[in-house]
Amino acid sequence: MPEAADRWYAVETKPRCEDRVALWLEQRALAPVFLPRLESVHRQRNRKIHRLEPLFPSYLFVRISAEPTQWYAVRWTPGVKDIVRMAGTLVPVPDEAIEVLKVRCQERGYIPWESKLRHDSPVRVIDGPFAGLEGILERPTSGSARVRVLLNLMQTVVPVEVDVINLEQVSA
Repeated sequence: MPEAADRWYAVETKPRCEDRVALWLEQRALAPVFLPRLESVHRQRNRKIHRLEPLFPSYLFVRISAEPTQWYAVRWTPGVKDIVRMAGTLVPVPDEAIEVLKVRCQERGYIPWESKLRHDSPVRVIDGPFAGLEGILERPTSGSARVRVLLNLMQTVVPVEVDVINLEQVSA
């Protein structure tokens, strides 16, 4: 059981080892684990595939005390790179941040990703090298958080890839 002195800490894992580390820690009851997931949609052979991916790739959260014996056990778990530290000191994640994530995950066990932007909708780039330019949202790209936008540059249509969070809907 978590004690009053226990805090949440971010644990960096080796690439794509989040599930393995979480399972290892839970089976051995070394620490309570929280691995928030995000639903993503991918295209595969003209079909939509829904996947659950870690919200923070290569990271998960554990609730432990700063006592060396407890964090050594987590640190030396197979698949763990390190516990996030600053200047050699463990950096706790605020309980409020974890609670917000847990509430968002509570209903389905993961955070559903729903973009308000739709195919062929007019959009404006709000950040990055194309900030201020307007275009048409064409389609998602291979990256789950990137989309292809058709921008009107120099009297021609140019396809560019941008992060979906750098776009806003433009009223028609």
